[in-house]
Amino acid sequence: MSRMLAERIRNEDSGPSDEEVRLQLSTLLGRTEFHASERNRRFLTYIVEETLQGRADRIKAYSIAIAAFDRSDDFDPLTDPIVRIEASRLRRSLEHYYLTSGKSDPIRIDMPKGSYVATFSHRAPEVELHSPVSPAAEEMPATPAHMPEPTSNPPAPIAGRARNPWIWAAAVALVVVVAIQATYAWKRHEAGSVAAATRGPSLVVLPFENVGAEGSLDFVARGLTFEIINSLTRFSDLFVFGPETSFEIGEPNLRTTSLRALEPDYILYGSVYSTDETLRVSAILADAHTNRSVWSTNLDRNLSTANLLSIQSDIAEQVASAIGQPYGAVFNLTAEDIATRPLASLRSYECVVRFRQRWREYDQRDYGDMRACLEQTIAADPYYARAYASLALLDLDTVRFGFGKDRIKVDPLQEAADLALQSIELDPREPDGYLALSMAYWYLEDYEASIAATKRGLAVDPHNTDLMAELGLRYSYMEKWSLSQPLIAEAFARNPATPSGYRIATFQYHYMRGEYHAALQEALQIKARYVLYGHLATAAVYGQLGDKANAEAALAEVLEIEPSYGDRVADDLAKRGVSPYIVRAVVEGLVKAGLHVPPPAIE
Repeated sequence: MSRMLAERIRNEDSGPSDEEVRLQLSTLLGRTEFHASERNRRFLTYIVEETLQGRADRIKAYSIAIAAFDRSDDFDPLTDPIVRIEASRLRRSLEHYYLTSGKSDPIRIDMPKGSYVATFSHRAPEVELHSPVSPAAEEMPATPAHMPEPTSNPPAPIAGRARNPWIWAAAVALVVVVAIQATYAWKRHEAGSVAAATRGPSLVVLPFENVGAEGSLDFVARGLTFEIINSLTRFSDLFVFGPETSFEIGEPNLRTTSLRALEPDYILYGSVYSTDETLRVSAILADAHTNRSVWSTNLDRNLSTANLLSIQSDIAEQVASAIGQPYGAVFNLTAEDIATRPLASLRSYECVVRFRQRWREYDQRDYGDMRACLEQTIAADPYYARAYASLALLDLDTVRFGFGKDRIKVDPLQEAADLALQSIELDPREPDGYLALSMAYWYLEDYEASIAATKRGLAVDPHNTDLMAELGLRYSYMEKWSLSQPLIAEAFARNPATPSGYRIATFQYHYMRGEYHAALQEALQIKARYVLYGHLATAAVYGQLGDKANAEAALAEVLEIEPSYGDRVADDLAKRGVSPYIVRAVVEGLVKAGLHVPPPAIE
């Protein structure tokens, strides 16, 4: 490719100029926060310059080894994997840099997986997620759990009657917009789904039916079908048939034959009905093999208080989340189906489901078998991003709680960070990788990178409740209550099955305000038998309430897990990134509960 042609392609794509790229490269190489070895800096410089000079087609493992790694002319990339290994390290260094100190840089330099060619792109300014409150409001009460979605100049509310011509225009426009979005999302989903189709269940959405007298609702029902398909495609382990398939088999005379040919695992269907002011959507999920209804919901929305677009989007998101999210309907059905099967017999998706069930329950039993299951899954399915993220989260359970610490031969924290980055590299749209990366960075005491990784995950999937809860927990450790509490409240409102350990955030909020009865209610909802921190919170608040009997019972649970924990309680909480003020207040409650704590930790 000639240099002129390369420049033309970049200009057509509105990419940065050569001068901008070289300036960014100089900035990057001059930053101590860019953690790359000297030879990887030469590696990056080489591929950037070759790309800018229009010689991208010449960038091969051989040329890199000669130019950047000082290998001799007889270098053989088939027997010496140095370039592949260093390329992986360089990608991770770039990923870390742009998540942390480089997050405000105007130009991003990347080396996508599967190629050694550099890519360059302008970066949009970072938008603060879930943080509408100014720092000055930190001492104000927490934001209510349900925050309305802001709308900017919304269309006038509809009255629900066919004689209002607006509903026809809005409904038709809505179907067109959503159809384009859904088809594009599904095409992107389909492109990477050949392997994924063998992992998780498949689902077809039948066209929702208008069961009312309003002819205009035909368009609403059609648009809702597109919107639900669009929302479901974000769950990478769920194979969702595209909108063309849905509407083709929606014809009554073709439905039975077509469904039999598709052999889906689940069928989602539903109806739309309206009165003067209310739109009702009913949705049913059925097991395609047995025709048994396994989940259903009825959702009502007031047509006089919101516009049709926001109503339809909200309903589609609620339906999709209830079905596809972690601990949602499909997850629970799979978990129930495999509950009695030995780990060694599970397929890749099933192994991940079993792990996430254990992870949510903070269950250390079968740690060795669970680890073997995930390692075997990665070996058999090396492009399965969620498996890498799951193994990273398992490593982090070793770091956080000591699970399996006698059975692991590597540094679990470093392995967790590496696995999380591999997960993101394999599938940048999979939120589990960002969850694991955020946790790894937190325990590496790189708090800025941890927060940035969580925010990036939420930018990919704004409705992911694990990421919401994780970010809320970290903000609570920093006593940023106005940021923490809305996130925690939204996570549990959207998904009541969110891991109960995240309630520590709300416990801390009430505890630090002296609202001990409210704090106790949060602590008692933490169901983590094998982890001492829920018991610790309960003991501390009982200590503050002067309830000696219950305080002693909670302390007994703590000491059963770690008999000498009192000797290191302050250091342990501090190493977890908990604010010194929270540490001091919790230790005070534990001393009142009867825990023996060395004097320096009490002061």
